[in-house]
Amino acid sequence: MNKKDDFDKYRSFIRQQPEFRAFRSEEFNQLAATLKVKSFGKGQVLFDQGDTRDRLYYVIKGVMRLERSDESGNYSFINYVKANKAFPYRGMFIDHEYPYTASAMTSIVIASFSMPVFEEVLLTNRDIMKRLIAQMGQIIDTTENRLQRMVTSSASSRVQQALIMLGEDLGEAQTDGTMTINYPITLIELARVSGTTRETAGQVVAKLAEEGTVVYQHKNFRFNPSSLH
Repeated sequence: MNKKDDFDKYRSFIRQQPEFRAFRSEEFNQLAATLKVKSFGKGQVLFDQGDTRDRLYYVIKGVMRLERSDESGNYSFINYVKANKAFPYRGMFIDHEYPYTASAMTSIVIASFSMPVFEEVLLTNRDIMKRLIAQMGQIIDTTENRLQRMVTSSASSRVQQALIMLGEDLGEAQTDGTMTINYPITLIELARVSGTTRETAGQVVAKLAEEGTVVYQHKNFRFNPSSLH
């Protein structure tokens, strides 16, 4: 991005966000000196699992897909990051490599900062450090809870739990108690999250739709999380 007006607009926008609001002016200026803002198309990869962990990212527009695979490559754990969220917090001050592959689930606009500079600034600001520790604790709790919920031999239950998790990451709560996911979720994506096949995911969704538990139109979901198990 070369246009100074656009750069200043994004810099000002980021400064107002909760992740950056508590930085002192000199701290944010130090961080902003490393700021880059780029656009990526759907499916483009920002970095691969194992790449050097040298940038902190902040999603301005769109949704990121984070996928971590085990050594065998047979198991994946998938999370999503939507607009106005930063990543990765995992491995702060410790890891030298990214713990997962990050790709654009939709067209995105994303900002990034030097990770070494971010970590350096964190050490000088106790309030930001406390906020970061709290966020990391929430990430750990969420991950543990999701792993427990997905440990089931029932493919139908795994698909339903995957829908709940997608709703938690990407959904918008409605006044009638339902959750709407206004991002395109393919059956292949649902199958990967739930650890099933596309056919199984499709059968479960079709059954839930027939029962009136789930509405699936134009790759968008709507459901009441309390109706799934």
